[in-house]
Amino acid sequence: YSYISDIEVKEDGGTPGFLQGIKAALAIRLKEKMNTEMIRKREKELLDLAFSRLEKIKGLHILAPNIRDRLGVISFYLDNVHHNLVTRLLNDRYGIQVRGGCSCAGTYGHFLLNVDFRLSKEITDRIEAGDLSLKPGWIRLSLHPVMTDNELEYITDAIEQISVHGNEWGKEYRYDKHTNEFFHLTYPQNIEGIHNYWFEL
Repeated sequence: YSYISDIEVKEDGGTPGFLQGIKAALAIRLKEKMNTEMIRKREKELLDLAFSRLEKIKGLHILAPNIRDRLGVISFYLDNVHHNLVTRLLNDRYGIQVRGGCSCAGTYGHFLLNVDFRLSKEITDRIEAGDLSLKPGWIRLSLHPVMTDNELEYITDAIEQISVHGNEWGKEYRYDKHTNEFFHLTYPQNIEGIHNYWFEL
């Protein structure tokens, strides 16, 4: 403690994030090489392809579908499959990571999902009682400009398969109303089991 006078440096524990700094620099360098005009052009191509494929999936609803001029993000939900089950199945069966939930957009989500005051009150009352089962949400798919058309087609094909088979595949999962999440039946249900599961060799 006596050999460093700067309090911020003295109290900053651990190894500096060298690798993180290098990755950030490489990401900035890639962005500069691609340039924002080309990034925007590629995002539009991916958005057009995503819209054309997702709109054909029965029971799939894109949020704010009238807004085509957007960043490379599409949020949607399926009529017949819970949004968090979709995210779990995309991850477990296809290796695709998306975000499920309200994406920190609760008020806008009320508007998009037509949640009125009465329903909102019912949802929050249940949440306060520890039951998140009524909490609505959607699936957020982010499109990166280096993504290929084939990769996007793989993703949309996976979503289509889940729209057809999701509830059947969902039988392999346990729903927890306290977290509004789905866990595979092989996943432990208690803390000790989870710790052991994490550290299995």
